[in-house]
Amino acid sequence: MKIIKSLIFEKKNWISALGVSALVMSCSDNSNVYGILNKDKSINYKSAFEFIKKNAILNFHISAAGAQEQDSKFIKDEDIKENIELSYNKSKELITSNAISDYSFINFVLPYKVNYSNDFNWRKKVLKNYELPKNYTLNSEKAVIESTNYLNNQIKSLKIPYSDPYPQEDYWSFNNLLQEKKGSDIALVNLASYINRANGIPVTIDYAPVWGNADGGKAWNALVIDQKKSYPFAGGVDNVGVFNPKKIINSLKDTINNSYTISKVYRRGFIPDTTSVYLKYYSRLSKMGFTSTYSDIDVTDKYTKTIKYNVNGFYNDKTEVALLSVFSFNRWLPIAAISPKNKQMVFDKVGVGALYLVHTEDDNNSKKSLFYVNKEGKLLFFDKSKRSKIDISQTESVTTKLRNLAINNRNSPNIQPLVNKAIDTKLEDGVSYTLYKLTDSSWEKQETKSVVNNKLSFSAQYQDGIYLAALEKDNNINSKRAFILIGGKVVFI
Repeated sequence: MKIIKSLIFEKKNWISALGVSALVMSCSDNSNVYGILNKDKSINYKSAFEFIKKNAILNFHISAAGAQEQDSKFIKDEDIKENIELSYNKSKELITSNAISDYSFINFVLPYKVNYSNDFNWRKKVLKNYELPKNYTLNSEKAVIESTNYLNNQIKSLKIPYSDPYPQEDYWSFNNLLQEKKGSDIALVNLASYINRANGIPVTIDYAPVWGNADGGKAWNALVIDQKKSYPFAGGVDNVGVFNPKKIINSLKDTINNSYTISKVYRRGFIPDTTSVYLKYYSRLSKMGFTSTYSDIDVTDKYTKTIKYNVNGFYNDKTEVALLSVFSFNRWLPIAAISPKNKQMVFDKVGVGALYLVHTEDDNNSKKSLFYVNKEGKLLFFDKSKRSKIDISQTESVTTKLRNLAINNRNSPNIQPLVNKAIDTKLEDGVSYTLYKLTDSSWEKQETKSVVNNKLSFSAQYQDGIYLAALEKDNNINSKRAFILIGGKVVFI
């Protein structure tokens, strides 16, 4: 899910925003330090008003003309007061019965916004169309899940057809979403967030900006019970308990051949983290294509095994920004940033099963570290002194085949036979393939060989490269899946 933002802060606004940083709490706070909910679970309207008013300074929306605008300049005090009243009244039963935590209410119900639209009066509009039945008693976690699934079934009944992503989808208001009645997963998860939050249920958006083994990313919803417990679901598609964001084709049980490699997952938040590198270096990082922001929360460890990567000794306190990029569909894409200059030396929550590069903005003159993290979480580095023969029975990973299959057969009732055929496909004897090596961001031919006994073999190559194999006369090599040599073995990435 790529969020394209235009018109980065003007200098005057930027300084103004930083000036109030002491008033804006970090999203990493664990308890209700905001003073919004009292000990008896009643709401302190004054504190809630001040909290929203202050956080609106570092929240932005996209105007009809495509310009980035500061929320605080447009949201009215009356809008804030109405938002507090409606949000608390709908969540009150959940809060007093401890079915959801204070954290969940403050972060994922109370905020006046869902996405990057300038619609600050959406709650009443939603409840005119989608309100939980009066007989629903919201006093337990089970009831919260049942309510979320009930509302999701209402979205399913709209039968909104899937379409390729629109650049403006994440700017659509609730009314826009209903009027368009089309969109990708971005539109659907926004719609689910609007509807659940209006009913007092803490739902937000989790997104993988980049997979580690397939082109693109994906967005889905998260029902957040508390800071440690959340449940994924796909707005308008799959309910809580059914949806698994790691699966490519849900009908296939073979999770080894049928799972996305998660490099990073971020949870859309509201409260700006004033310690974040994404705030301090917002202008520079946004130009690099970063989709995560200073209000998003890293929740990668909720979906996959993760590791930490320490750059201490590799970069010093003069390095302003260090970047972590993942090799995805034959290109390097940034997924995380830290600031060694500001004593940030660790890339945290790095997903397993992917190829990574640590580097700086100056790619030509900076130190770089290339490493692969296997499924067990072990870091494997490349040995430039060793060679290995390449023997492969497939020229692309099974995951790539299944993803392409899923895209081309979204609504097929007989997907299982197609899946089995894709997995069991073998290379055809006598067909010639060319081996390529990635050199300076371009693919350089190595040699051409023919398939023998359903196997393709190439002469020894150094174990420090990224390779791919394509049909001899295939000019569309960038669509093929790359692989590396680790410990003498071929690993598709």
